[in-house]
Amino acid sequence: MSTPTSTKPQTVAVHAGSRLTGSKSQPVVPHIQMSAVSFFESSDELDEALDGKDYVYSRIAAPNAALLEEAVAALEGAEACVAYSSGMAALRAVFDAQRFQPGDTLVMPADGYGVTRLLFKNLAERTGARIEALLLSEPSAIERVRALRPRFVLAESITNPLLRVPDLAALSQVCREVGALLAVDATFPSPYGQRPCTLGVDYSIQSTTKWLNGHSDALGGTVSGTRERLAPLRAARLLNGDVLGPFEAWLTLRGVRTLPVRMKVHAENAAHVARRLAACPLLSRVHYPGLPDHPDHAVARRVLHGGFGGMVAFEIQGAGRPECFRFLEAVKLARAAPSLGDVGTLVMHAASASARRMTPEERRAAGIGESLIRVSVGLEDPDDIADDLIAAVSEAMNR
Repeated sequence: MSTPTSTKPQTVAVHAGSRLTGSKSQPVVPHIQMSAVSFFESSDELDEALDGKDYVYSRIAAPNAALLEEAVAALEGAEACVAYSSGMAALRAVFDAQRFQPGDTLVMPADGYGVTRLLFKNLAERTGARIEALLLSEPSAIERVRALRPRFVLAESITNPLLRVPDLAALSQVCREVGALLAVDATFPSPYGQRPCTLGVDYSIQSTTKWLNGHSDALGGTVSGTRERLAPLRAARLLNGDVLGPFEAWLTLRGVRTLPVRMKVHAENAAHVARRLAACPLLSRVHYPGLPDHPDHAVARRVLHGGFGGMVAFEIQGAGRPECFRFLEAVKLARAAPSLGDVGTLVMHAASASARRMTPEERRAAGIGESLIRVSVGLEDPDDIADDLIAAVSEAMNR
């Protein structure tokens, strides 16, 4: 039996990364290969394995991680993929591969994930590189990148937590014009909602902990791109040891199998919840790219597919941190947790969680206020989700 050649996401998700070469026996569900080291009867075969041509030591290559890499690359529409022990490890690997020199400029989103911002700030200080933080979804961002002529640009497909959507096709074009490499953290839409490599992006980064795994039971991260672009990352991983363990790889690949059907419902539920929230008088603003009044709605329709993702954010009218904390305690169906992508609905206070590592000045510049709540919409009945959120807002505001 040969591997299906279909590129349709439902088929790719079920079948990609399911067969290891070299055996006639192929289990329906891959085994978890726990051994960190293997031996060979032939010294020549051992020698070749130490060059990565077979599995001999899991820091060099491991079967479960290799299957996951194959599956994610297929979903991303990329030539290759490298898996890491976490999404942050994947981001660190991309940064290190650039070999920045003093005076180099790198651009990153001003309104993106706070921990990524802090990581890149710390790394840039060591290399002497200069960071320019831009609102990459703003129309002026393209000209700013053209004027800055950076070596490297990091974007987020959908920003965390304000859910802005940059035009990746236009950003890719200007990066090519100025000779910059473009990396995109595409975690929020998942490969079901966007395949950045098909839009001209050099590195597509996933925190597999989120939608790809889908069950909040395994950390991981991936970088996808061309084989040539990823070769230095793979070589560096061999030395740094940021490898994904077999259990985590196996659990994540299990999640990949249902990604399209899950993401379809997550997106449908999020759209329904966003519409319900938009009608709630206790909220001053609802952030969701699928709403017609979202500032990037037209862009989102062009660069996203399969819906507008499973994330919603909203601002509680007149709320500060105390009221938002009361909201977190008041939800009954949703769970207050600093992650996303689970089958169940998760909520968090953005300023104290995803933006916790940003300075107050950085949060103000990004537009992340104390009243902002981020929601990872789950697979429950969408009216149950909306009712729970609205009731918790009412209780938090004593109305």
